[in-house]
Amino acid sequence: MDRARLTAWTLTLAGLIPFVGCAALVLLTPEGARVWIEPLTVYGAIILSFLGGARWGRTMAGPEPDWLQLVLSNLPAVAAWLTFLPTVPDGFQLLVMIFGLIAMLYWDLRTAPVWYRNLRLTATGGAALSLLVVMQSV
Repeated sequence: MDRARLTAWTLTLAGLIPFVGCAALVLLTPEGARVWIEPLTVYGAIILSFLGGARWGRTMAGPEPDWLQLVLSNLPAVAAWLTFLPTVPDGFQLLVMIFGLIAMLYWDLRTAPVWYRNLRLTATGGAALSLLVVMQSV
């Protein structure tokens, strides 16, 4: 594995720590579980925004950037942000994060090289599973 791929895998696995850690804290501290939901969903929103930004960058790097791809690359951040409106329940917020991550995975799997597909499957699986575990406790 070359250095760039090793770095990508290392950063991806490290990026799962907040997802898995917050989910574990929710499970292990039932009396204080609610304290960990907001940091988890904020991190999920950050990751969705990051994935949208990566898509934006890929589109802009092409010789003829597609305007529709640019618009669509903004949807994950906007959807995540909207879940932070005051009346949105935690369970719905977690559900939007899960579906947002899965939608971005689907989008990336269509055009990504095999090594990146495996990386994204691992990252999305770990993140979505963590969010799902927390959603079950809400």
